[in-house]
Amino acid sequence: MNKEALLPYLLDNRELNKKQEKALKSLFKEIAAKKNDERDAEDWFILGASEQRDEQFDEALDAFTFAIEANPEFEAAWKFRATTHGLLGDWESANTDINKAIEIDDSYVDAYVERAAILRHDKKWKEALADLDKALELGPESDEAIMLKAKTLYDSGDYKGSIEAYTEALEEDNANVEALASRGLAYFFEGEAELALADIRKSRTLEGGSTVSEFNMGLVMSALPEHSKQAYRHFEKAFKKDRKMLARYVEMSESFESKRLLSRLDDILKDLEKRKDENFYTSELYDLLDRRIQEAREVAQKD
Repeated sequence: MNKEALLPYLLDNRELNKKQEKALKSLFKEIAAKKNDERDAEDWFILGASEQRDEQFDEALDAFTFAIEANPEFEAAWKFRATTHGLLGDWESANTDINKAIEIDDSYVDAYVERAAILRHDKKWKEALADLDKALELGPESDEAIMLKAKTLYDSGDYKGSIEAYTEALEEDNANVEALASRGLAYFFEGEAELALADIRKSRTLEGGSTVSEFNMGLVMSALPEHSKQAYRHFEKAFKKDRKMLARYVEMSESFESKRLLSRLDDILKDLEKRKDENFYTSELYDLLDRRIQEAREVAQKD
């Protein structure tokens, strides 16, 4: 597979099959063997895209910079360099580069999606959603834009809108584990625990029962009095694998995310306290959650 055949896959940032992966490695070696002044903008872009896929972000940044120097109107090089800046945590440079990509080509769907991701990082929900709507206007088939819109609506607290967007994603792929789990949590925070349970249960089955999926099962079931026993069992499995997972989530997540979860858990704990004398599992569930929430709150207070 030559450069002309492989380049469209790289420009669209598509997953490569084994044959294409092998072709990319071969092409990378071929281009790397050239002298710098023999490489054109596309050569540098291919080197950058390959390095980025291998998580060699500093090297990718250099290659995309050379691609831009070789062709300042190469919008994809600006977009990919923006992505690389973001992966390195330089969001200001990422924003500068992505704006340049859109200035060069104002119909560049992936650039609007990338800028939305940068705006989402900065918690500029309204601006991010505007870019995603523009991306979907230009490319209604963009699965990445639909998923990012769902996540952004979820982050902003618009759970109804998030549910609609995740539902749209699931219409394209009803086995999308991320969409199922995330829609389930959106239902949970919207107060629709039964609907949340259906999604979380299906995502757990498809995923194979990870620590996070066990926690999510416990979380949703703890809001349903008839499922106290099952909620305790799922939480027990999750915390046996990672006793500090809730505290670690609070430590690593954005403050709005941890506050949202802890607030909802406090509501569940208050309800369990009223009912903890009902049976053994309700009491055990209360005690377990009380301990883990207290640990998480201690972490939150340090921050």
